Amino acid sequence: MKSLAAITINDIDTIKIALNDSVSDINNELKADIKEKKRLELLDYKDKYLKVYNKLRQNPSIYSLSETELDITAGGLNDAIQLLEEILTDTKLDEPEREETTDVKNSCYRIVELLAG
Repeated sequence: MKSLAAITINDIDTIKIALNDSVSDINNELKADIKEKKRLELLDYKDKYLKVYNKLRQNPSIYSLSETELDITAGGLNDAIQLLEEILTDTKLDEPEREETTDVKNSCYRIVELLAG
């Protein structure tokens, strides 16, 4: 059985980076010409991701998060996985960069699986 206890401080750092990257991607999307409904949806996700990010900065423990915040964390990790897949597909990376990007993507997948329990 998988447990939240398996989430390490390095995993918390990965989560914070993933949430930060997801917020950055949302900021880029908000610069585009989008419908108001989509804009409000993106702003809502941005707010949720930032709240979890800031909570983990104050207390870097997975146990500091509520069940809802764990769901938000999984969503941010999934968004980050999608971004990493785009980077791997659309960008010319050298082999060390490709390996590092793949390792981070795999870490995000592993953490999502732990969160799914």
